[in-house]
Amino acid sequence: MKQNDGLVARACAGDDAAAANLICAVWPDAYRIAWSIVRNRAAAEDAAQEACARAWRRLKGLRNPERFAVWFYRIVVNEARRAQRSIRRDEPVEAAARHDEASHDDRIAVRAAVDALEPRLRLPIVLRYFYGLRSTEIAQVLGAPAVTVRWWLMLAHRRLRVALDDPASPLQHTAAPDGRFKDESIAAG
Repeated sequence: MKQNDGLVARACAGDDAAAANLICAVWPDAYRIAWSIVRNRAAAEDAAQEACARAWRRLKGLRNPERFAVWFYRIVVNEARRAQRSIRRDEPVEAAARHDEASHDDRIAVRAAVDALEPRLRLPIVLRYFYGLRSTEIAQVLGAPAVTVRWWLMLAHRRLRVALDDPASPLQHTAAPDGRFKDESIAAG
C-alpha cells in the first residue's frame, strides 16, 4: 500500500476526494481479505463494503497514517468475522484463482491448497503473501500475539508444502490423542 501513502495522508487531513480515491483503491484488497474469511461472494462484498464505510467514517481520526494498511485490514477482518457468524454453515464454498506470475495450473494449485487450509492458518498466509504484511503487522490485524502468528505461518507452510508436493494428499490433518495436530506434535517433540 506504499503507492497510496500520499493519498492516505491527504485523506486523513480531511480531503474528501482523496478519501474517496483511497477507498476505491483499497476496495479490491478488502474484498479479497473478506472472501478469504467468509468464502461467500455476497457476504464478502457486504463485509468489504461495511469495512470501507467504517474506514471512511474513522479516517480523519487515524493517528498514524503510515499504519493505514494494518488499521484498515483489521477493520476488514473484524467485519468479515462478523459476517461469517451470520452465514449459514451449510452454504457451498466458492473457489477462485488469483492471477500472478506463475503458470495458470500452478496458480490454481496454490490457491486450492491455500483455500483448503483451516481459517486460522489461511488468513495469516493471505495477509503475508497477498498483502505483504510482516508477522507483527498480521498479529495486530488479527489481535493475536506475534509468536502465535509465526506459529500459524509455520504450520500453514508445512501443510502447503505437503499439499503442493502431493496433490492427492488431504490437507486435513487428524488430531493426535492429546488433541494437537500431528505436525504440531512433531514440532514440539
